[in-house]
Amino acid sequence: MKTEHSNAFQLDLFESLPNKPYCTDELGVMYIRPKKTAVKRKYLQVNRPSMVSYLVFDLDDRSHVLAWYDENLPAPYWTSKNPENGHGHIAYRLKIPFCTSDIAKIEPIKYAAAIQSAMTERLKADRSFARLVTKNPVHPYWQNEFWTEYEYTLDELADYLDLRGHPLRGIEATGLGRNCELFESVRKWAYKAIREYWAPNYKRVWNNAVYERVESLNGQFTQPLPVSEVKSISKSIANWTYKYFTPEGFRNSQAVKGSKGGKAGSVDSKAKAGRLSKGGGRPKSHDAELLTLITSLKAKGYSNRVIAEDLNVSPSTVSKYLKISKE
Repeated sequence: MKTEHSNAFQLDLFESLPNKPYCTDELGVMYIRPKKTAVKRKYLQVNRPSMVSYLVFDLDDRSHVLAWYDENLPAPYWTSKNPENGHGHIAYRLKIPFCTSDIAKIEPIKYAAAIQSAMTERLKADRSFARLVTKNPVHPYWQNEFWTEYEYTLDELADYLDLRGHPLRGIEATGLGRNCELFESVRKWAYKAIREYWAPNYKRVWNNAVYERVESLNGQFTQPLPVSEVKSISKSIANWTYKYFTPEGFRNSQAVKGSKGGKAGSVDSKAKAGRLSKGGGRPKSHDAELLTLITSLKAKGYSNRVIAEDLNVSPSTVSKYLKISKE
């Protein structure tokens, strides 16, 4: 990278930093300071809270900061190398940052988690890297290089990778994969668990229950998510289920199932195959709850198959309701 471009790169980095980032000169002791002070420390938080603008990878032991070149990966925004042991960090800047706290769209997080996992594998980077702070690329202690001003989209990074099998799931999940794992596990638990909390003014108790569930599962990770991420995930799940999984809605759905059961018992199998399989038509008023749930889950980016499994309906039912929602 040409030297005359370095100042512009550093200015861009400074503008994108949190207003009061975490920083330190010694890992294990963390401080929160204004940007002007934080950029003087050896380690620095480059991503804003619950917002990912940089994908950062930690290379130890078997790797080096030119691993991206050896693996035919695109040029990173910067690399920072420890002059004493050769360990370093590689950072890619994203053209479109994405949020990890607003789970209204979980699919971009899943996509980024797979990219992060696959790139970690290619670079032989450390999967347990916490990613809260990174080597400060403007600190003179490190051997820093700014390689390109290009900002990548997730699709452009994915073109260099094989995403099959990523991200790792369960307690092996790391990086952004932890966000996905926690959200997916707890939301499915919440759909049924909320019934146990239905009572007058139960929202606070329910919020606490979801938080405890997220926190418990988070503790199983080798490198747990920070408290801020746990709060964001639990709040999103608790609020959504509180809004859409109500006692009234449950009673209506049970009534619908009961009425269908009664009709099924009054006809023979041939008639059922001939009439009930046709479906179609606009849902009755007591099906409005199901319509709301399906359209809301679809807006969050879930596939018809996943929605059908979650709500215990057929994929064709999901398709029918989505078609009706567009009329």
